[in-house]
Amino acid sequence: MLRPFLTFVAASLAAPALAQTGAVQGTDCQLRINPAPASWIITGYDPFAEALPEGTFSVTFVNEGGAECRFMPLFDLSEPPFGLSKGTGKPVGYALLNLTDTQDVTPRSGRTQRISSQREVVLQPKESRSMLYKLVANPEDVRNAGIFTQRVTLEAQDRNFRSLMGTDIVLGVTVLPSVRIGLAGAYRMNNGQAVVKLGELKEGASPTQLQLHVRSTAEYDISVSSANSGRLRLGSSQWFVPYSVVIDNKSFNLNGVETLSSSSGSSRSARSQNSLDILPFQFIIGDVSNRRAGVYSDVLSVSVTAR
Repeated sequence: MLRPFLTFVAASLAAPALAQTGAVQGTDCQLRINPAPASWIITGYDPFAEALPEGTFSVTFVNEGGAECRFMPLFDLSEPPFGLSKGTGKPVGYALLNLTDTQDVTPRSGRTQRISSQREVVLQPKESRSMLYKLVANPEDVRNAGIFTQRVTLEAQDRNFRSLMGTDIVLGVTVLPSVRIGLAGAYRMNNGQAVVKLGELKEGASPTQLQLHVRSTAEYDISVSSANSGRLRLGSSQWFVPYSVVIDNKSFNLNGVETLSSSSGSSRSARSQNSLDILPFQFIIGDVSNRRAGVYSDVLSVSVTAR
């Protein structure tokens, strides 16, 4: 019996932050907009975890003038089309919510849609007001790892649609290189390990049907190692049967640790990220002549690392 042990490894990327804070000078209302932080980036999102890609941010509006300011905060796309992007592939959709006023301010059509029930923000001279916003990325649009961003302009508009002030904010989500691994086929679980029965040992390919399932947001490497250096062992004796494994048409020499890169296998050319890769997993039995009868086994460790 053969008992593969499956693990996974994840890494993170760091996200850049860049934005502006601006003010306008005038004889009456003088408004300043201070977003905090300067860039609204959802960091460290793992698409295979249960958490949603979301983050909460704030903006402080300050009236530095000597007269009252009345306005509505609205978002405008600085760089259409709508969606968080890293330059290639399908953009990641998102929602932008004003938590203070319970309003959807997402600029889906290029600009926040003004509604009649929206309340004006009123600031007296030297008064300030902070508002909370939530950015939520659409997890169904996440296909691969990277930093997806979009630059928007937060404007303070009066009732006549005149812009009193505006400042740029970078919205974004950082998606981790992340991967999950599993087995399918003829195996059973025992104490957290997969047990594979190879049947009667005969030289050549084992008829056992097994598949390795990998889902990843990035290219990945599969590493395989054997506790007995590629030999099935009879109990604690010195009787062995040599064997090897073939994953996705790549043969592994189990005398050491061998690695398969996801871009090098025969079926990798048409691979799409964050999709399920089904890799054939086969056992090749070596010379079984003149071997003592009994159950021969080994512990095979399989790990996958996202790049």
